[in-house]
Amino acid sequence: MYDDTNLEYLDCVNSVAHVGHCHPAVVKAASVSMESAVTSCGWEIDYGDLQYPKELHQFLPTCLNTFLFCNSGSEAVDLALQLSRLYTNGTDAIVVDNAFHGSIDSVHQLSPKVFKCNNIIQPDWVHTVAMPDLYRGPYQEDDPLAVEKYIADARDMIDKARHYGRKIACFIAEPMLTVPGCIIPPNTWLQGMYRMVREFGGLCIADEVQTSLGRVGSHFWSFQAQGVTPDILIIGKSVGNGYPMASVVTSREVAALLGERIKEYQCTKMMNAVGCAVLEVLQQEHLMGSASVVGSVLKDELLKLQQKHEYIGQVRGKGLMFGIEIVWSKQSKKPSKEIADHIVFEMKKEYVIMANEGNSRNILLLMPPMCFTQENALLLVKRLDKVLSAIPSKRFSRSSNIAPSAPVGICEGRLGTFQPQEDDDDDGTSSMRDTVDLECAQHSYQDLD
Repeated sequence: MYDDTNLEYLDCVNSVAHVGHCHPAVVKAASVSMESAVTSCGWEIDYGDLQYPKELHQFLPTCLNTFLFCNSGSEAVDLALQLSRLYTNGTDAIVVDNAFHGSIDSVHQLSPKVFKCNNIIQPDWVHTVAMPDLYRGPYQEDDPLAVEKYIADARDMIDKARHYGRKIACFIAEPMLTVPGCIIPPNTWLQGMYRMVREFGGLCIADEVQTSLGRVGSHFWSFQAQGVTPDILIIGKSVGNGYPMASVVTSREVAALLGERIKEYQCTKMMNAVGCAVLEVLQQEHLMGSASVVGSVLKDELLKLQQKHEYIGQVRGKGLMFGIEIVWSKQSKKPSKEIADHIVFEMKKEYVIMANEGNSRNILLLMPPMCFTQENALLLVKRLDKVLSAIPSKRFSRSSNIAPSAPVGICEGRLGTFQPQEDDDDDGTSSMRDTVDLECAQHSYQDLD
């Protein structure tokens, strides 16, 4: 990426520009198609025999054979919710804690992250299950029954809802939980959740807005890596490399319930051109295989940093999708938003764009475009090592204000003065916090679709 003065930055977070910013093949396809684009409100347009749905279907299970096209991931999530209610005659949805599924009102109600940000009361038709976080969750990796306990808690929650006359329509989740901080659930958790939801008559919805099209390296879809097949699949702007297009993919049986409305969700000529171009680039440049190879190198190097630096509590992820837990100390595992904010700001000075996410905003999130190379990965690690190594040498007041140059903040407390943790410290983390530089807190990356 380049700024307005032509300075070059290494983008490590923009998963929407899936095959790279302004990829020439995608730009050309969009430009050529725009020359003959037809926009006619109220008319049903026959675009002819479009190739994109056929080409995309080659990468999907045969049961996911009907494509409903939208303009954004948020719209796709809303449509998926409608379909699940039509099919099951239920109303209620199960979501994962700290999830974010989009930026329109109906989808906000499926996003616990939004509840917490805006102090919104959770709707009675939304039921939240705990993230299967084996590092920081209620059941952790030292418990051999952790996965079974997470599933049992979810079953208890569903049983309670049914006792009060509620009917489950769907379970919606990212197969790999990116917005909560790149939590990679154990395969058995998602498999168990899908079995249980179907047992109670609900549909399973995979939100692959951020995790699709080969990002995990080993598979084209992250639901495949988890060993499940959803009833409804949601994909977003990455399929158009940022062009406003998304899709709900489901069976003919489910899609038919829309009746005449199904005509509203056609693939347009522009979507066809752009979507085909993205798929072609993915295959010609072998980007899924690259994600696997580069991701393996990146993970090895990040694990070396974890051994070297006390502030890295855990490294997790696969392909080109990683979360780095930033903590006050490995022993305490206490999340440090302050250090994470500092790292993001200092990395920007090193011309590397990173972001911090998660419930405590202490998780560095890496989801670069798929053209990310091994050289890019090594450069990222080198500069991250430099920033981490410099942290102990700086001393700042615990109540330091943000530098005047910081951008104006919005919600979620992303910007503001340092609020020290109130819990008792018995492991030396209090004195450690006194040495941390809160020079500037940054916006975190959040794909609103």
